[in-house]
This record gives sequence, C-alpha cells and structure tokens, in this order.
Amino acid sequence: MTKLFSGLHRATLWLCATLAVAIIGALSVQIVSRYVFNAPVHMTDDIAEISLIWMTFLGAALVYREGGHIGLDVMSSVLPAAAHRALRVALHVLVIAVLAYVLTQVRQLQPLMSRLEFGTIPNGPLTSKFMLILLPFGLGAAMTILFALEAIWAELRGEKVEADT
Repeated sequence: MTKLFSGLHRATLWLCATLAVAIIGALSVQIVSRYVFNAPVHMTDDIAEISLIWMTFLGAALVYREGGHIGLDVMSSVLPAAAHRALRVALHVLVIAVLAYVLTQVRQLQPLMSRLEFGTIPNGPLTSKFMLILLPFGLGAAMTILFALEAIWAELRGEKVEADT
C-alpha cells in the first residue's frame, strides 16, 4: 500500500514539475512575443494561470504527505508519546472531515461553474471553470484525504510515512 502512495506521490511530483515548466515556458513566450516581436501570442497567460491552479492544489497534497504544512508543536513536548500519537491521528481525521465536507460543496457548484467561461479560452466540456479550477481542487483534496488515511495507518502501526522524492 505504501508503494502505491509513493508512486502516486512521485507521479504527482513529476506532474507539478511539468506544470512549473509550462508556466515558465508560457510566460517566456508571452514576454518575447509581446516585447520583441510586438505580437502577443493568444492564451499564454491562461495556460500559465491554469497550470498554476493545478500545481497549487496538487502540490498542497504533496506537501501534506511530506509534513511540510505549517503546524504548531507546542503540545508535542508536553504530552506523553501515546497522547501525542492520538493527537496526530485526531488531526488527520479532522483534515479528512473538513476536506470531505468541502468536496460535497464543490460537487454542488459543478452545474453553476460549468456555465462560466475562463479567460479567453472558449467554453467547452473540457474548458469549463469546473474542469479548470474545481477539478484540480477536488483531485488535490482527494489525494490529501488518501495521504491522511495513509498517515493514520502509519501512526496506528507506529511507523513514519516516508515521502521518498
């Protein structure tokens, strides 16, 4: 099971790196075409913006698995090991509950968001606001839930999740 999550982590990391290259490439093309050739290329800023949205939500799941989000560890030095482990499990359960609730709300927004256009990109089934904004949020939240479940399982077994990047 850990190999599956490590593979998902690694694939998402590569996707985020590819998205970062797409952002740099799109913005470079935009700058050169606008200021050197005085003929800006259509939709390069939209490509960069969409790539940033996807990279943000998928990257948040990766950072969660690596334990890189901001946290307060004031209680960890005071609590005994068993209570500290129970607190970490409770925090993972809380993350799962909040994200599950938010995902149910995102699903209710889908009909409204699918009617809106995104920048200069023509509106279509794959270019609706749902596909370009809410889908990456949903995927990032779902991955975070999976990584939280993995962390709970590791805590209950007394192991530490290793994000082998």
